[in-house]
Amino acid sequence: MLGASHLPFAMAAPQTVASGISGNVNLPEKPKDLLCSTFTPELLSRSLLSASAWHPYPTAAERDAWRQVPKEIADATIARSEKIKGTEWEAFPATVFLEYKRIGNRQHFERYYFTRRSRLTDLVLGECVEGSGRFIDEIINGIWLVCEETFWGLPAHLLLQKNHPGSGLPDAEEPIVDLFAAETGATMSWIHYLLGAQLDQANAMVAPRIRFEVKRRILDPAFVRDDFFWMFKEFQGQKHHLNNWTPWIDSNWLAANLLLEPDSERRRNAVLKICRSIDQYLEDYRSDAGCEEGPGYWNVSPGSYFDCCNLLTSATGGAGNPLSNPFVHKMLRYIANVHINGPWFVDYGDAPPKMEESGEFVYRIGAAIEDKTLQAYGAFNASADLARGESISDDQGRLARALPNILAAAQALAAEKQDALVRDSWYPDLGLMTARVKEGGLEGFYLAMQAAPNQRPHGHNDSGSFIVFHDGTPVIVDIGPEAYTAPRYKFSVQSAYHNLPTIGGVMQSNQGPQYRAGDLHYSNDDTRASISMNLATAYPEEAGIIRWTRTLALDRGTDRIRLNEDFQLQKKVPVQLSFMTPCVPTQGPKGKIALAAFEKRARDVTLSYDAALLVLNIEKMDVTDEWLVQRWGNTLYRVLLTSVAPTDNGKWLIEFA
Repeated sequence: MLGASHLPFAMAAPQTVASGISGNVNLPEKPKDLLCSTFTPELLSRSLLSASAWHPYPTAAERDAWRQVPKEIADATIARSEKIKGTEWEAFPATVFLEYKRIGNRQHFERYYFTRRSRLTDLVLGECVEGSGRFIDEIINGIWLVCEETFWGLPAHLLLQKNHPGSGLPDAEEPIVDLFAAETGATMSWIHYLLGAQLDQANAMVAPRIRFEVKRRILDPAFVRDDFFWMFKEFQGQKHHLNNWTPWIDSNWLAANLLLEPDSERRRNAVLKICRSIDQYLEDYRSDAGCEEGPGYWNVSPGSYFDCCNLLTSATGGAGNPLSNPFVHKMLRYIANVHINGPWFVDYGDAPPKMEESGEFVYRIGAAIEDKTLQAYGAFNASADLARGESISDDQGRLARALPNILAAAQALAAEKQDALVRDSWYPDLGLMTARVKEGGLEGFYLAMQAAPNQRPHGHNDSGSFIVFHDGTPVIVDIGPEAYTAPRYKFSVQSAYHNLPTIGGVMQSNQGPQYRAGDLHYSNDDTRASISMNLATAYPEEAGIIRWTRTLALDRGTDRIRLNEDFQLQKKVPVQLSFMTPCVPTQGPKGKIALAAFEKRARDVTLSYDAALLVLNIEKMDVTDEWLVQRWGNTLYRVLLTSVAPTDNGKWLIEFA
């Protein structure tokens, strides 16, 4: 999962849907005002439990429950706490905070910031699991340091400040609620819930300090202000598109409110405001229930929606259950549909191609909505995480997730396990299709493509781009984003660095919601899965495209993928096709390129083209960006097939076998 979304105001306007979309799909209807109609003022007045009566999880003092944590996980959790105990807590220099304003770098500060929160979460979990009290002093150190921070959020999000938005340093007199201020507020609230009695015993000032800081930094500004862009669709007098910020922040604000808001009327009214905000997020969600920001944001977009629903159902004693809605089921099922193999997912935009999804979290979702695929997939990942010795907590210290995950670990590890290897999926609004040779198998080709608008939250200029895997390993890829900086990346957003045409030097545009591939037609059966589209509408007028029909097909019987490009242009220009690959490409016999297997267990793939029409050039790219290096190593390749001469039409066939 990515650290944070990029600048929040670089978001899409209300989006249009491309005409001519077809395909065999049965979609549930998107609900309207689901949370507000479920958790009405009357229901909340009747059923919302008080903070003292609400008991969502066992506290650290309830030892029987914590003894159920599997021994391997308990031992590893305690070992992490022991490693931290007695070591130095690093300071946050103001000059490191200022690096974002001065040079556009946010990574240095975030390392300090998330390390502090990860340490604190690990210590809290270690104390809960062990229950000896030996980590309490170190936890107090972490709590006090967090309470002393001027701002609980990130430098890149200071534009939320009204008084000094461009200052580069936070205004202590104007608390603002960004993603990680809210996350920190929830973490502090859960610490208070889990360890309040132990903190009071150690020193009577610690728990009140938590309550004071959460109230002034989160509960007060979120309740009083309506002008944070993430809250509602109307911002500064205009309608705009809500993204993952809304459920992510709302879920953490909701937890803090339910746990620490002392005024019962305000606590109830805050719940109503959160429900209204979340309903507007759902109103903006894709009508096919696809996550437009990609799988890297699933866990903080529909995943955070799940958190909200789960908290609300729990805090009302089960009086309302929005998770039973079929559309919500499909939102949550998305992560299984875009899983390729192991850590590999169908990525687009700012989503990473490679990530580890929490097995316990996926299992909990599957159990809550009674989805056997998600339950088995979550259990499969939980078991794999344990085998790798990975921690329940993540590298951002998200206690709100780690707490229920560690308590669900025993159930997840005991459940039936099955990897999620879905044969076909189709999201017509997002223009996303996935296909593999057979259900549950890694053998053979895997094909995915998306044709969403380029101007969307976390969007790249990638409408109509596709990816190819073989035997579960990458062949033709979306490389994913570079590390977040103030100027938005060097090349990874450009269509020339996706698997798309460049026409007379002109690439795709994102200067409006109309820039997306259109006229989509999709079909699948036991022998074939295919999709066709017109790429012309994803390019600006200067590209001079009259028509560009791209057709992709996976032939399950012969285990081949065919790409057909059929186009007509206004004038003759050089036309170039880009194919991004981590595989070492070698020119073979005329019209053949050998793509060496990315992993030893797979075989090489041959890319075939008509050498009478296209000229091959292989561009080796030295990778230095830290995010790309983590995923691909130090080298990527761009395979370029260029028309032998300027042309105004063509019918080209590219084949992978």
